[in-house]
Amino acid sequence: MDISEFLFNFALLNDKQQFIVPFEIIEIEDFTGNQAHIYSVMLTGEDCTLLEQFFNDNQQYSEELNTIAERLTVMGNNTGCRREFFRHYEGDLGDGVAVLKQGAIRLYCLYFDKTAVFFGSGGFKPPEVHAYQEVPELNAKVKQVKEIARVINNAIKNKKITVNEDGSLTINNWKDD
Repeated sequence: MDISEFLFNFALLNDKQQFIVPFEIIEIEDFTGNQAHIYSVMLTGEDCTLLEQFFNDNQQYSEELNTIAERLTVMGNNTGCRREFFRHYEGDLGDGVAVLKQGAIRLYCLYFDKTAVFFGSGGFKPPEVHAYQEVPELNAKVKQVKEIARVINNAIKNKKITVNEDGSLTINNWKDD
């Protein structure tokens, strides 16, 4: 079965309410290669993935975006997603949330291993700002990636998703919870 056929539910927490928003895991073919599989998610009702939204929303930083796109292509086809390419521990302890940085641009993701990375979104972090939490838009995007990571990690733990040795995904006994 094609992984894009499966919807995953995740909760976006808002102080006192919990919202369930389904999403699909989409393999990004432009960046995936024989060394790594690059994934993003598409929220239900959206017409592009969070990674595509990241590139669309940050077009004014074209030089940085071009470098990020080149790095993703190299990861997919040549080097794999080496751990040292990312800054880790951007989320909660052990959740795998990491960041790919280029200048003041941040792209947040769930780093699985050198063969598979699930990219969310990100944006501009002004140089004078020390932490993403100080930038409301960036903080919201990181919270979103953290929640997506929680759901994907839970699905992997419960064997609903298997990340194969080559980074491809297998969906096992998926059913909506």
